[in-house]
Amino acid sequence: MTDINLGVYTARLDPARSIYATSEKLSIRYHTYEEVRFKDFMRGLLGLRLRRRARGAFPRPVPVPAFKARKGAVRLTVKRLFARLNAFLSENTVVVADVGDSLFGAADLFIRHRTEFLGPAYYASMGFAVPASVGAQLANPKLRPLVLVGDGAFQMTGVELATTARYGLNPVVVVLNNRGYGTERHMQDGPYNDVWPWHYSRLPDLLGAGRGFIVQTEEDLDRALEEAQRWTKSFCLLDVQLEPLDRSPALDRLASRLAKRL
Repeated sequence: MTDINLGVYTARLDPARSIYATSEKLSIRYHTYEEVRFKDFMRGLLGLRLRRRARGAFPRPVPVPAFKARKGAVRLTVKRLFARLNAFLSENTVVVADVGDSLFGAADLFIRHRTEFLGPAYYASMGFAVPASVGAQLANPKLRPLVLVGDGAFQMTGVELATTARYGLNPVVVVLNNRGYGTERHMQDGPYNDVWPWHYSRLPDLLGAGRGFIVQTEEDLDRALEEAQRWTKSFCLLDVQLEPLDRSPALDRLASRLAKRL
């Protein structure tokens, strides 16, 4: 259960017909079983003679189309941003997405292995991505994090890039700079959704490490990602400047439904 699935707060699950199993808890119907490890529970299920059901058709991911940046001063959109990031991903990339459109838009990325995508379950976890990328790269130095974070989330914890620099890590940090809390804007807008406009690309000057890029067009994005691919000494930060009301197709679906409840 998270706060963005099963109808948000409208989920009505019958406990009498539910099995809830996580690394912290096991409940079957109305009974809670303490100190049962998740892997032991799964081993127990595998050892049972459960009735096998016919296997349905598995959805196959659509091949990633080739991306070609449009020439000139073509303003970058969220949709085109994620299309280009798809082409940037490699076998050595771990995507770390913060909440908001960073997470919704990332749902359309083509991830090659099951451990290469990290994201928070709860909207209250805003500010997850930059600190999480530190843990992800320290845990597996072979992977380079691609950090997707909104400007609101970045202003909460983005200065943890100081820790990134301290330990010689080299994530590529993409700040979706739409000048505020974009998810809320589409449900109910007001000045409370605005954030102070930082010069994100100049943060490397403050920290004495890393490289910063200002991205406004598709050609800017192409150049910045190509440079980031070559620059592996430290982190790269892309200040991707988007229109305040631009949004991914996934956020468009979610926000239009939630707005009707307000």
